[in-house]
Formats: sequence, C-alpha cells, structure tokens
Amino acid sequence: MNTTRFVGLFFFILLCCVVIVLAGGGWTFLRRPVSAVYLALWIVWWLLIAVGRQRGVDSTYDRSQRLILALGIVALVGLIVLPPWEYAHFAGPIPRDGPLAWLGLVTFAAGIALQAAAFRALRGLYTSRLGVQPGHRLVTRGPYRLVRHPGYLSNLLCLAGIGLALSSLVGLGLTLFVVPLIVRRIFSEEEMLAAEFGPQYERYRQQVRWRLLPPVF
Repeated sequence: MNTTRFVGLFFFILLCCVVIVLAGGGWTFLRRPVSAVYLALWIVWWLLIAVGRQRGVDSTYDRSQRLILALGIVALVGLIVLPPWEYAHFAGPIPRDGPLAWLGLVTFAAGIALQAAAFRALRGLYTSRLGVQPGHRLVTRGPYRLVRHPGYLSNLLCLAGIGLALSSLVGLGLTLFVVPLIVRRIFSEEEMLAAEFGPQYERYRQQVRWRLLPPVF
C-alpha cells in the first residue's frame, strides 16, 4: 500500500469513527460494551477491505454497474450514520444490548472472517470494479468450494450484523435494500466469467451449485 493510499485510509476510518461515535451519543456510545465492540469490528472490517480489495480495471461490465455502485455508496453512508443514531435515540422493537445485539456482533465478525477467507483465496483478484484483471484465473479454493460468491455473502452478513448489533430497523432495512443490488451484480459477474472461462466456469457452476446462500440462491 503506497503512502497516499495509507493516509487516505487513515483519515477515512478516523472520520467514520468520529461520525459513528457522535451519531451514537458521544462517549456514552464508547462506554457500552456492545457499541464499543461494534466500533472495533467496524475498524477491522475497513482495514481488511483496504488491504484485501483492489480497485481493478475499467471494463464494459463495470460501466454497466455504475448505478448499482452509486446506490451502494448511498446505502453505505446511511449505514455509517443511521444505525448508531437509532441506537442512541430510538427505542425500537429490538431490545438494545440484549442477546440479539450480541448475535449481531457475532454475525458481523463472521462476515469479516468470511471476507478475509475470500480475499486470501483470490490473492489480489478481489476488486471493487467488475472486470477481468491481467493474469485473471478462475478461483475454486477456500470458501469458493462452498458458494460461488462468498465475498458478497460476507457483505450481507456484515450488514445484517450491524443492524442487529445496534438494534437498528434502518440497518436491517438497508440490508434488504442492498440484496437486489448484489443479486444484479452477481448475474453480471457470472456472465463475465462464463464469457472469459467458458467450459471451465460451466464445470465450476455444476460443482458448486449455490451462488450465495444454500439452499436459497
């Protein structure tokens, strides 16, 4: 990671932490065990993304995803601000700091762990842009032996975990909002991989039946 990217990452994470803490009620947010663990997991998640995900190259497949990317950014901004605000100011139907909140933290951590496994299996091929990278190869090891898109599953686990951890209906709603965006991107990615790898990818699809979540999809 070059110096410019490292500095940018540092200030982005710092800004996110400040926004999360302020939205969550300041020091009160940090004194609660659930919210303190949540903030630590958020930092770990973004450090992992910064280290493990590359930007990738521009492609016709990626250009078709720009609306999805824009909607995803809107959802991300909402996810940074709204769940901690809701946690501090709105007593909704999900009890704060209860068993469901801790289940949410476990789900969040599981999503991070799955994402780390996906990054490790891809070894630099995990990118934010949709396209075939130089030296691209079909990866079938690690979590890719179980589902074809574990990286997207990890994102959904993290989002659902955030909603549960902070007892946030908005967070859970944003998770549902993101689902069709991920499904649309999966279809585009599979079209790209089928065009690139042909029979090899078809054999992989037959071996690993489920795209995202057995036995649903």
